[in-house]
Amino acid sequence: MRGSNKGDFIVKFRSLLGVALALGASVFLSSCGGGGAAATPGNPGGALTILPATGIIYAGVPTTITITGGRTPYTIASGDTTLFPVPHTLNGHSFDVDPPNPSVIDTGIPPGGLPVRTVSIAVQDANGQNATASYQIARNFLTGYGFTFTSQACLSPPTGAASTTIVPTAGCDTVVEVFATINGNIQANQTFKFDAVLGNFLLVDPNTGIASSSVTTATDHNGIASVILRVPSSANTQIGVFRITDVQTGVNTTNAFTIAGNANTSTLTALPSSFTFTGSTTADCGTGQGQFFVFGGQPPYTALSSDSNVTVTAVNATSQPGVFRVTAGNSAVCVNGASIIVTDTGGAHTTVTVTTAAGTATPAAPPPPPLTVQPNTVTLSCGASGSVTVVGGTGGPYSASSTLSDISTTVSGNTVTITRNTGDTSNQPASQTVRITDGSSIVSVTANVPIFCP
Repeated sequence: MRGSNKGDFIVKFRSLLGVALALGASVFLSSCGGGGAAATPGNPGGALTILPATGIIYAGVPTTITITGGRTPYTIASGDTTLFPVPHTLNGHSFDVDPPNPSVIDTGIPPGGLPVRTVSIAVQDANGQNATASYQIARNFLTGYGFTFTSQACLSPPTGAASTTIVPTAGCDTVVEVFATINGNIQANQTFKFDAVLGNFLLVDPNTGIASSSVTTATDHNGIASVILRVPSSANTQIGVFRITDVQTGVNTTNAFTIAGNANTSTLTALPSSFTFTGSTTADCGTGQGQFFVFGGQPPYTALSSDSNVTVTAVNATSQPGVFRVTAGNSAVCVNGASIIVTDTGGAHTTVTVTTAAGTATPAAPPPPPLTVQPNTVTLSCGASGSVTVVGGTGGPYSASSTLSDISTTVSGNTVTITRNTGDTSNQPASQTVRITDGSSIVSVTANVPIFCP
């Protein structure tokens, strides 16, 4: 059965349109008391329009529908909500739709014609204006295509790789064919793009003979598109992936296959296979850089560190040997045997270890804090005393002295007491200096005192 009864569809669509009109009218009436909705920007109060008004939309390809004119909010109804889902109410001016493949298509499509299902939508604005649009939802034939490996020519296939089934093989060119048909109808002259996604192989354009990672070609009159898949003789057994894209619609699909290659029996060797970085003192872990070389296997190589305090970067991962740089940069954390795992394209691997050790020298003692005194000025009357606090330096014991006999000092811990003596009738300076020392450095306190103290 290719389609539903056309008369039934028209009745259903009119019913949906009637619901949309009724809903739109109720929205319009309820908005009258509040002043109505805002006009569409760029076309205020203009004719209600749906863009595009018609056209072909391929299943699986997101499409934007734009509504202009009239007044928002819009009320929208679809003739087939399963195939073409739409928002019931739209306060903006566009929405996206991503229709699935239609299971039932329109009647009257000629043999070889594009399988489509026609669906309509109706829009009513807040003022009661109406607009309709009609679209053809086309089946995406990539969902029903098939591919196969059809023929093969080998220069030097690996031992034991021969098989009665044609598969991409190391040292061989293998033809892959895509059959673009749907419902038994050949899709001739359709443009396809082939891309190599994963694996050690290239794609060869059969029209030009150029090998690359991407080839664009077209189906012939039988609906067949061909490309050559070339695997180097050095390739190991692995999984390959290529992508096929229908250029007309942009829809693509990926395909995985097995490459029959060399058995991965090679051994990787890293030189040097270990690093030890040593710090300068017992308080510092070792830091530094070093390079190692990777021999054997099949490049390109990859290297990963098991410890965040040790990093590894590729200097040249595609050469033979490969070259990598190791860096240990955290002097605060000592690492014991961090592993760097090196792997080639075939899965062979080897390990490089990294250790960062503390040094053996005793770290130098930190310099003492500066000697300071607070306050650094005192004012004393005859027979009076004042105290200052001294800190820093070597930590004491501290001592204090004055150059003149009319001032005396005593020290107790961090406190220095300064006294203006009595019974002194000689003419002494009114501003004198008291010196405090820890034995290594000196700070001064200014004492403002009377000239005479009888």
